[in-house]
Amino acid sequence: MTVIAQLDHVTKTYGQVVALDAVSLTVPAGVTAVLGPNGAGKSTMIEILAGLRSPSGGQLKVLGGDPTTLAIKARIGLTPQRTALPWRLTVAETLDLIGAHYPAPIPRSVIVETLGLGAFLNKRNGTLSGGQRRRVALGAALIGAPDLLFLDEPTTGLDTDSRNQLWSAISAVAAQGRSVLLTTHDMIEAEHLAENVIVIAGGQVAREGEIEEVIAQVGLHLVEADVPEGTSELTFATVHAERVERIGSRVRIYTADPDATVRALVVDRVPFRGIRVDRVGLEEAIRAITATDADAPVSPAVGQITEKVAR
Repeated sequence: MTVIAQLDHVTKTYGQVVALDAVSLTVPAGVTAVLGPNGAGKSTMIEILAGLRSPSGGQLKVLGGDPTTLAIKARIGLTPQRTALPWRLTVAETLDLIGAHYPAPIPRSVIVETLGLGAFLNKRNGTLSGGQRRRVALGAALIGAPDLLFLDEPTTGLDTDSRNQLWSAISAVAAQGRSVLLTTHDMIEAEHLAENVIVIAGGQVAREGEIEEVIAQVGLHLVEADVPEGTSELTFATVHAERVERIGSRVRIYTADPDATVRALVVDRVPFRGIRVDRVGLEEAIRAITATDADAPVSPAVGQITEKVAR
């Protein structure tokens, strides 16, 4: 496995606040999504890896060296969540200006083709749409021919078309052999773009690995069926249920033991049809990994149902 970054007991504090708490991990080459709730420490970790902040403790290597040195910085590209492009410069002028800072930049024409910038290449940055500005910011991060690209919430606030265009551009970048480390709250985005995930919760690494591996580790399944809306929720014998949801006539039961749940539904003669059992997706897996009693309430009926089944 090719390694692009390593953290060894890296800690970052801001006064009394611990943003990262002795984080140790290895980031493989390819596309990796850093996931977790707000305030978990994702952006702090990205900033440390990109050499923008120094850790309060611990050691790290990025591309085999110190990310604060010019030699490593020249091999890194960064697109922050908010990018202030020179308002009066055109897109072409912006790319040329940034490319001039590197010894062997990617030709502007290649960036334009990869990111689809041709239609607004001669427009001033101040006249661009949000999606267009995001693509220009990505081009600015890429023109130095980085081996590692950091993307902080790359598609937040974009409409569907702009998001899909940026996804295509990021996929094209990854196909060129460049590694990407991105933060996102969009699990569809993570599954679409990434091969691996790092889950941060409370300043620590909760899970890391390939997406399918992380989902499998959670061991959570969804039992879903049509149940008449007049049916009391107390009739759902949800043994080992994490949560119960109803959407119209469809009931969703999140459980660690789908076999026991289905058996209990049958034994209690719950009038269901169209049952489906499947492993949960990434969104529910991350929710289970990062959940606390405060932010992941269980359906009020679950406790009563479990007690009923136990009797």
